[in-house]
Amino acid sequence: MPRPALLAAAAVLVATTAVAAPLSVEDCVRLALERAPSTQAAAADLRAARARVNAARAAYWPRFTGQAQYGHAEGYDEAITNGGVTALGIAVEAPLLDGGLRAAELAAARARVTSARALTRQRAADVAFAVRSTYFAALAEQANAGIYRDAAAALVNYQALLQRQVDLGLAPSSDAPRSVLAVETARSAERAADSTLEAAAEALSELTGVPVDAPALTEPVSVAPLVIGDRAIDESPVLADARATADAARHDADVARSEGRGHLALNADGGFLGVNPGPTFRDDGGGQFLFGFSIPLFDGGAISARTAAAVATSDSAAANIGQVRQDLVISLAHARAESQRAHADALAWRRTEPAADDALLLMRARYFGGGGVTLVDVLDALDQTVAARIAVVRALLDERVAAATVDQLLGRVEP
Repeated sequence: MPRPALLAAAAVLVATTAVAAPLSVEDCVRLALERAPSTQAAAADLRAARARVNAARAAYWPRFTGQAQYGHAEGYDEAITNGGVTALGIAVEAPLLDGGLRAAELAAARARVTSARALTRQRAADVAFAVRSTYFAALAEQANAGIYRDAAAALVNYQALLQRQVDLGLAPSSDAPRSVLAVETARSAERAADSTLEAAAEALSELTGVPVDAPALTEPVSVAPLVIGDRAIDESPVLADARATADAARHDADVARSEGRGHLALNADGGFLGVNPGPTFRDDGGGQFLFGFSIPLFDGGAISARTAAAVATSDSAAANIGQVRQDLVISLAHARAESQRAHADALAWRRTEPAADDALLLMRARYFGGGGVTLVDVLDALDQTVAARIAVVRALLDERVAAATVDQLLGRVEP
């Protein structure tokens, strides 16, 4: 075989192997987390919050400012213009007393870092839930398509056997159109499941950034019983964010209060100040310092109004903690109840599958044996068999989605 043909065959083999490689739900979660825009935005928000902490911490350091001026004036009264100005120096400003402003701003910035960190966890959990729910839906539709495909194949075989019975006069000719309708109904359901499966696979491909084919999907391990304790609730990111938001609002109120307190600052300047550059740098070097104290006396009530608004916002944020916890507990209770219901349904429907299969075999035998059973009875038995299998798939999907919902509510990425 020529070398290009060998390379082409090897490429096809590699591609086929890559497509057939199994891709678990946790593999998809990991891939999605690496490229999710929401997690990238949350990480950027966290970096911004940390930068604000550094900015608030920098307020404790003195500020150094370089100053330089050169000006020349002619044709004006020198008593007014002094003939111009030449200046070169360094100014230092250091607040000594700020009414608690810097401490409050730093504490608020740190609280917002905690909030951003909690939101980062929650965004990751949201991405994991989106992947898991889509993955589980794809598995369910894959199973549904297989069930309908088997039903259609059985109906086609049954249709051929029925046609021979009609040709021999052992079955009424009116049964043939009914069997054709049953075959097309099963095929239509199969096409619908395949279409939904294709959409789910495309959604997974978009979430993960890699091509996802249905054959590569694998069944996850069985769902473990849900155990939700108070500690898991208290450590959830939504509750951590609510607490951090309340903490930041409380410190914002302290910032507003600091405006009404006295401020003491030290200012010092050193350098050269004069008219002409030469004599200025030779003769006019010096320095000065100034202690300044300021306290607001009357501002029309602006400070008190801003303080009242900040305090009210703090009270609202503090009350919101209880509301967030209450909503979280209620949502977890619904998810846990849904999981228990789906688990019980799956067990119940699995127990009915053998009975439905036996009933179908009995109806088919009695129909072809002249046992007084109509075609409608046989098709009803087949529908019951298909319905039992579909119900198992649906219940399993509901149970898995409920467990994924609990993980999302608690901000968990790992199952």
